[in-house]
Amino acid sequence: MEKELEKVKGALDDFRKKVVEVVKKGKGEADRVARLAHLKLEIGSLNRQRKDLFEELGEAFYRNYRKPGKNAEKTVADLVSHVNEVEKRLASFRRDLKAEEKVTAPARKGRGRPSKPASAKTGGEAPKRRGRPPKSAAAKSGSAAPKRRGRPPKPAAASKAAQAGTPKKRGRPPKSEKTD
Repeated sequence: MEKELEKVKGALDDFRKKVVEVVKKGKGEADRVARLAHLKLEIGSLNRQRKDLFEELGEAFYRNYRKPGKNAEKTVADLVSHVNEVEKRLASFRRDLKAEEKVTAPARKGRGRPSKPASAKTGGEAPKRRGRPPKSAAAKSGSAAPKRRGRPPKPAAASKAAQAGTPKKRGRPPKSEKTD
């Protein structure tokens, strides 16, 4: 009885260790995802800020073009220096994001569909082909008419009648008059 109890305790202890290990991995993964999300949010914020600065710069440049003066030139110079600062910060965040993704990116090996074992290929059946079926022999020889796409052509009689002279009536037909 005590041996069985010891086995259960050992199994529970192993299970507890595995759970702790999985939780630690999950926490590390959650931290990584949070860091990546934070960097991406900062990059988006800086992109919006840069866009707004470019709009202000364009307005200031236009005002300076209409009425040149020292005050307008100073405003344009300040905006340009602010844009440069934002672009430096943006480049820094992009480098950090690229480094973070490179360091913590999961390995690509073994992803996707597993390969079939060699014995499955030598089975009696031919492997299924994916994609478009091959063209038939008649289509290859050119004896069959090519496949037409789009609206089918109008019959010859209908097109001649349309050209003959009676104009095609459009719209709702006139109401028939009823007499009581």
